[in-house]
Amino acid sequence: MNNRTKIAQQILKDAGLYTGKIDGDFGPKSQAALAKYPGLDQSWGLERKIIGCLQLACKALQIETGKIDGRWGPSTAEAVDQYLYYKEHGKMRSLWRPEDRATSNPHGWPKSYTPAFDQFYGPPGNSNLVRIQFPYDMKLAWKPYSKVTSTLCHKNVADSAVKVLTNVLNHYGQAKIDALKLNVFGGCYNKRPIRGGTKWSMHSWGVAFDFDPGRNQLKWGRDKASFAKPEYDAWWQIWEAEGWVSLGRERNFDWMHVQAAGI
Repeated sequence: MNNRTKIAQQILKDAGLYTGKIDGDFGPKSQAALAKYPGLDQSWGLERKIIGCLQLACKALQIETGKIDGRWGPSTAEAVDQYLYYKEHGKMRSLWRPEDRATSNPHGWPKSYTPAFDQFYGPPGNSNLVRIQFPYDMKLAWKPYSKVTSTLCHKNVADSAVKVLTNVLNHYGQAKIDALKLNVFGGCYNKRPIRGGTKWSMHSWGVAFDFDPGRNQLKWGRDKASFAKPEYDAWWQIWEAEGWVSLGRERNFDWMHVQAAGI
C-alpha cells in the first residue's frame, strides 16, 4: 500500500493540493489534500479514497480503469502501471494484444499434443536430449548464488535456443540482462505431468524453458508478471522470431514459460 500512497501524494502535489513530502506516510496533510480532490467520494474510507484518487488520475488521462470504485483489482493495477509509464516517458506505453503480433514459425514447430508433435519430437524422456552451452551465464532460480553454463534440451530445438539467447545478449548486453533478471533460469528438461493435469508437460521433451519464475508465477497475469512489462518486449520478439510461443503472451498466465510448440 505504501507505493500507492506515494503515487497518490504525487498526484495531489501535481494538482496543487499537497505540499508535503512524497514519503508514503498518509498523514493529516495528505488526507486534507485528498479531501479536496475533485470527483472523489469522500464517504469512502482512507484506503478506498487513495485508490479512487489513482483511478481518477488515470481516467483524466483517458486510461481505462473500469468503474471508479476505490477497489484495487487487475484493471486498476494495469491502469496505474500505464499512468506511471506515461509520467516517466511522456507517452503512453503501447499495450500488447495478440492481434498486434505477426506470427512466425521458421522451424515448423508443431502444435502441442498432436500426432505431428509426436512425430517431430518423439516420445517424452531423455532419448533425444543434447546439451547446449548458454551464451551468457545463468543462475538457478532456487539457488541464486549458483552459476549455470549449460542445460539439456531436445536436439531439434537446440540451435534455435542458442540463437535466441545469443540475440538476447547482443540486444541487451550483460548489465541489462542482470538488471532484468534474464539470467534467472527456472529449468528446461523435466519429465513430469503438467501442473494439475495428466498430460506430459512440454518440459518432458525438453522443448520449453522457464525464466525468473519468482517474479512470473504460474497464475499471475500481466498486471503482476515482470515479463509483461514493456522493457521485455524485445525479449519476446527475439523468441517469437524463432517461432517460440509464450504462454503469457498467448494466454496471460505462466509468463515464465516459453516453448517450441503451438498451443
